[in-house]
Amino acid sequence: YLETFGQSAMEVGGHTVTFDLYRYFYLNYRDELIYDYTTDGKTDTKALDRAIRERIEDAVTGLYGSVSLAADYGMTVSDGDVKAAANEYVKAVKEYYKTDAAYKKELENNHMTEKVFEFLMSVDSLEDKLFTVLVSDGGKIEDNDEKLMQKFLTGDFVRAKQIFIENDEGEDIEANRALANEALAAYRDGESLNTLIGRYSEDFSMPADGYYFTYLEMIEEFERAAFALQDGEVSEVVESDEGFHIIFRLPKDDAYLQENFSDLKSQYQTSAFYKMIDERSAALRATETEFARGLTYEEIH
Repeated sequence: YLETFGQSAMEVGGHTVTFDLYRYFYLNYRDELIYDYTTDGKTDTKALDRAIRERIEDAVTGLYGSVSLAADYGMTVSDGDVKAAANEYVKAVKEYYKTDAAYKKELENNHMTEKVFEFLMSVDSLEDKLFTVLVSDGGKIEDNDEKLMQKFLTGDFVRAKQIFIENDEGEDIEANRALANEALAAYRDGESLNTLIGRYSEDFSMPADGYYFTYLEMIEEFERAAFALQDGEVSEVVESDEGFHIIFRLPKDDAYLQENFSDLKSQYQTSAFYKMIDERSAALRATETEFARGLTYEEIH
C-alpha cells in the first residue's frame, strides 16, 4: 500500500498531486463530512465519496494557486530559503513531540506522511516569501500609508455590528429564524441596537466598536450583505450555515482608524494577498488521474 503514495492522483496547473497528498485531503474531509452522510448507523459511501472529491478539487486548486502565483515571481517550493524556513518549522514540531515515534504518530493521526507535512510547510513558507515581495515598494499590494487610509475611508472597508442567532446542534432552525425576525421587528419598532444585541445576539466575540473588515474576512453571506448596505442601514435577516444574522452597517470612526491603523493595514494587505491567490486558484483545474478515479471509498479508507 505504501508504494502507492508516490503515484499521481491528480494533475493541476502542470503540477502532479501525489496519492499521499490526495489521501491526506480525502481522509480529513471524510472525518469532517461522514456524519452528514450517516443515518441510523449506515453511511452512504457513494454520496460521501462524491462530496469528498469535490472538496479535494477545491483544496488542491487553492494550494497550487499559491504555487502558481509564486512562479510568476520566480519562486518555487524548492528555493533554498523556502526549504530552510520549512525545515526549521518541521524541526520545531519534532522537538515538541520529543521522540520520532510520537512525531510520526501525530502525523498518522492527521493522515499525513512526512513528505506531505514537509510539502505543506514549504507552501506556507513560499506564501510568506511571496507576501513580502507583493507588499514591498512597487509590489502589487498597496503599502503606502496615505493611500491605505483612503481605502479605509471608502468602500473597501466596512464597519458593522450584528445580531446573531446561532444554529446550535439539535436546535429548531425555524424557531431560530423566527427569533431573528422578532429581533429585527423590535429594532424597527424603535428598540436600541445595543439593547437588542444584549438580549438576542450570540456573537459574544464581537468588539464593542463592531467589526471593521474588508473582502474575504467574513463568511460569504455576511460580507455580501454588509457591502450591499449604506451607512446607517440594516439588512433583512441573512441566513448562513452558522445561523441567522441581522447586520447593521455603521459609519467608520476616524479616531478608531487612526488608533488601529497598523492592524487594519495588516488586515487589508493579508486580504488582498489571499484575493490574488483565490483568483489564481479559480483559473486552475484539478483533474483526477485514472489511478485515483479507480479507487473506491473503501480502498482509500
